[in-house]
Amino acid sequence: MKHIDKKTSQALRLLAVAATLGLAGLTVHAEEESPLKGWSVYMGGAYIHVNVAPNHFSNAGTPLDQAQAAHGTTAGLAVDDKATVGFGIVYRFNPKWSAELALGIPPEHSVTGTDAIQSFGQVALVKQAPPTAFLNYHFDEVLPGFSPFVGLGVNYTKFIRTRSTQAGDAAAGGPTKIKLSPSWGLGGHVGGTYQIDDHWSVVGTVAYVDVKSTVTNTTESNTGDGPVTVVRKDKLNFRPLTYTLSVGYAF
Repeated sequence: MKHIDKKTSQALRLLAVAATLGLAGLTVHAEEESPLKGWSVYMGGAYIHVNVAPNHFSNAGTPLDQAQAAHGTTAGLAVDDKATVGFGIVYRFNPKWSAELALGIPPEHSVTGTDAIQSFGQVALVKQAPPTAFLNYHFDEVLPGFSPFVGLGVNYTKFIRTRSTQAGDAAAGGPTKIKLSPSWGLGGHVGGTYQIDDHWSVVGTVAYVDVKSTVTNTTESNTGDGPVTVVRKDKLNFRPLTYTLSVGYAF
């Protein structure tokens, strides 16, 4: 019986040593893996550069529109750039792939007239909310702590507040209400992450999304024959390019 107990004791010691070595191996393996997994959030600055494609309103048939058409000129719109606060949430599936929802405080853009109404200056103000969902691929580190990534996604832009200015009403010939249709479009971005430690990081991106909308201006005008309602439409391709720089925190 003592001989059996001795052999049992030796076996237990061997199992203990094997278990210790196994745990040590798992620890080393975990340390070698990237800590960039699970949920993270970020917040920072965003600058939206808007490059509206050439556009013009449809001829509504008013004397003003007819006079502009006779001189070969039409009325168009341009949208100014805007800075805002950007934030979002990211889920890292593994060191290579992540899903991201990019958000931000809705910026309000100044809209100016072009061509026939250029002299009126600011004709409208437009506030938009453009959430975008990305699927990102992360490359290996190219410098200590720094790794680039690329992403493709889908954007939805909702124009949550639009209003004509006094100059806009004058350009249209009377009090004007503005409506822009929402936009669905593809988006893409490139960026880089500098990992400060297991939790904190700095992230920079450049993003382009396809944002197109139909703007409808409804003007209550008086052409001399009494009050009339004039409806003008224009198709806008905003072509926005957004630059962001943020601080991220991983849980």
